Amino acid sequence: MAETLTLSERDIERLLTEPSDTVRAEVAVKVARQYEIVELTDRQRELAQDILGFMVHDAAVLVRESLSKSLSTLPGAPRDIVRILARDIDEVAAPILEESPVLSDADLIDIIVKGSAAKQVAIAGRATVSAPVSEALVNTDNRRAVVRLVGNDGAKIADATMNKVVDLYGDDESIAAPLVRRSDLPLTMVERLITMVSDRLRTYLIEQHDISEDVAARLIDESRERATVNLVDSDARADDMPHLVRQLAGNGRLTPSLILRAACLGEMLFVEAAFAYLTGLPEQKVWRLVHDEGPLGFRAIYSRAGLPEVFYPAFRVALDIYHELMEAHLDLGRPAFRARMVERVLTQYQGMETKDLDFLLAGLAKLIRHEQQLNKSAGRAAEKVA
Repeated sequence: MAETLTLSERDIERLLTEPSDTVRAEVAVKVARQYEIVELTDRQRELAQDILGFMVHDAAVLVRESLSKSLSTLPGAPRDIVRILARDIDEVAAPILEESPVLSDADLIDIIVKGSAAKQVAIAGRATVSAPVSEALVNTDNRRAVVRLVGNDGAKIADATMNKVVDLYGDDESIAAPLVRRSDLPLTMVERLITMVSDRLRTYLIEQHDISEDVAARLIDESRERATVNLVDSDARADDMPHLVRQLAGNGRLTPSLILRAACLGEMLFVEAAFAYLTGLPEQKVWRLVHDEGPLGFRAIYSRAGLPEVFYPAFRVALDIYHELMEAHLDLGRPAFRARMVERVLTQYQGMETKDLDFLLAGLAKLIRHEQQLNKSAGRAAEKVA
């Protein structure tokens, strides 16, 4: 077997006397395969590398393509030749980019940044892709590369990179489908995707990750609340608010957490309309009570609205910060104002350790559920005593 792989004088003679593309391609393959021979002498290795150095610049694509395919899987292939092939035209580079173990992460990232979309797709399909390489691929915004990457079980994708994939492509079925089936999907990502993907993929996530119906329903409700507040931000006018609030109430979606979410984002027109609906008070009186900075006004209307007591401190903090920002007359657009509101609320609210607005609201809802369970337990105990 070794004799058939060894480069012979006859091969060199053919290369000189029959310089057709086909002959050069055949010799290129044979030269490349020399690197499979462990017992290759120093002279043989030097000769093979000299010939490869000549052929890697061959004008014929067929020759360079044959060379690339032959070297692509060899761990002993000369690094300088492999790197040249990796930067060649797409059809020559593809085998090397998909398979060569010689290329380092630094090589791959450099090609991702400077190379073509096709090269990025080739790298995304490697048997193993490191987390830094995955991050570089996602940062290209090359959708085809991301599709291949998330469907590649050999690709390591850091949580931050996966979050970016969801931000960019969460509503893209061709990316969401392989993403939800990844074995390394963290629970936080499962929870995000449940609220974004189709019913079919949501069912898969819930069953695969053993998510309870209650948790899934809560996550979907939270997603709807975010969408509702975004609707308030983008579309609703002041005179639309009462109608929107009535519609939400009629659908059972005017929840305490929705109203608090709006308050923490500074959407006070919605908050005022919600309190007016819950209390039945005139709009002007609601405005005065909601924006009363003293200790009694807001407390009175809050109690009348029947909202959970555990939410009250967060409402109070949100209103105080809203008044501070309004009085400062900051020249902020609506998105920036919202971001400043949330940042200040999370910084100043002392009821719990907070990470983001959803975390705060989920924690408060958990306290309510715990309180309800205690009340049920106390009720059952009282029934037994009676």
